[in-house]
Amino acid sequence: MFITADPVTELAFTILICVLMGTCLLVLVAIFRRWQQIRYSRYLASLHDRHREILGQLLSGTRMAEAIDTLRKLPPAELEVLLEPYFVKGGCDGIHLGYLLAVCTELGLVKRWQSRMAAGGGRRHPSAWRPGASASISLLGRAKGIRNLGVLRHQPSWPLLANALNDPHPDIQFVAMRSLASIRARGSFAVLLDRLQAVVLGDLPAPSQRVLQAALASFDPSCSSALLPLLRHENWNLRFLAIEILKGMVCRSAAFDLDFQFSADSLAPEVTDLLLTDLWRDTSAEVRGRTGEIIALLPNPRSTMVLHRLLLDPQWYVRLRTVQALARPRHSNALMLPGIRECLRDSHWRVREAAIHTLITLGAPGRQELYENFLRSADQSNREQIVEAMERSGLMASLVASYGEGRGGLEALIVEQLAEGAAPRGLPEVLRASSAHTRQKFQERFLPYARLKNRPREGMPANLDVDTNLQSALEFPPALAA
Repeated sequence: MFITADPVTELAFTILICVLMGTCLLVLVAIFRRWQQIRYSRYLASLHDRHREILGQLLSGTRMAEAIDTLRKLPPAELEVLLEPYFVKGGCDGIHLGYLLAVCTELGLVKRWQSRMAAGGGRRHPSAWRPGASASISLLGRAKGIRNLGVLRHQPSWPLLANALNDPHPDIQFVAMRSLASIRARGSFAVLLDRLQAVVLGDLPAPSQRVLQAALASFDPSCSSALLPLLRHENWNLRFLAIEILKGMVCRSAAFDLDFQFSADSLAPEVTDLLLTDLWRDTSAEVRGRTGEIIALLPNPRSTMVLHRLLLDPQWYVRLRTVQALARPRHSNALMLPGIRECLRDSHWRVREAAIHTLITLGAPGRQELYENFLRSADQSNREQIVEAMERSGLMASLVASYGEGRGGLEALIVEQLAEGAAPRGLPEVLRASSAHTRQKFQERFLPYARLKNRPREGMPANLDVDTNLQSALEFPPALAA
């Protein structure tokens, strides 16, 4: 007699067995992959241990024929793995690129990367690329080769890198773009500019406009003459991109140096003339604003007049960009300070705030203009805006310390008006954060002034309590007056 099993039970057992077999298979695959990783890590460690001394000598500039011969015996794939750490981010720090380039050239790696890149893509349009045409070329290998040539800044490779922009894979395009931006070959600038124009006009889909723009902005300003056709183009979008690229080129050098100023021959004369004659009057406010930022770095004598006109531009955005660009010591002169000071009364609050910060940055002459405006202004909101800017910049703390040391002039008048409540915001917090010595010196000087100021106005007695007067005048807790 046979006992027939329940079909549902059979199905359940079958599913359970399948799940167990699948789990075991996944565990085996994970163990195998981990074993491969460990084996590869040991292989890399052994490879680097065996050749660390040789590479160290070659990359320090020591020419050793036997060392090169030893490395030549290695397969090209192992050579690439051996040198890979020097091409990743930060790997070349402290290493002379010329020595690394010489080693890669002697070992034939540069030619290997070039041939791999040439075999991976043609000069034809991406739409004409046939699938499978470069299937034998490893995508990762091509990308690493392109990256390595960019790290080495191998100038002769730029035509191949420009051709790689036609590769159908976006990652290859991106890496090629970064390498071109790193090499900065003059001949590649015009190629990238033509491609940018084609992308903007819709003739080409890639690379992206933003990536192309960033790459072009990394070139030297001496390449700026190639921008002239776009700067004169009737399409405002192309003019804007051209002026944005030009601004990136000229401002990169000035980003961390407030005393920076371009020499007369840094830009092409035609570009300088176009900036000072046409572009500052462009119909686009975006173009005019960026033009002001560039002109502020030029030594041309006509730039002062143009900057004054831009400070009076009908668009607040242009005035803002211009007054921000004037925050450099070379503009702290009698020709520019009046125009910046006029921006303190601008109709837009952001322009007023930028003018305040610019005057603070310009040192003693700019602060003098700011103090005079504060003392003469009847606009309470404008005064409070100045006080807030002085507090955020640390200027108010410096004023309080100077006042306690006995300095007079406009700085003393500013502090006394702040203490009287003309613009009460900021001073109590500055005093609260000051040292006990600074607060004591401030009290010793301010209390006689406050007593003389308040006695005739309020009929106060001569023996006014010192702590009470200070607390009333400065509006901070009694603990600070002690």
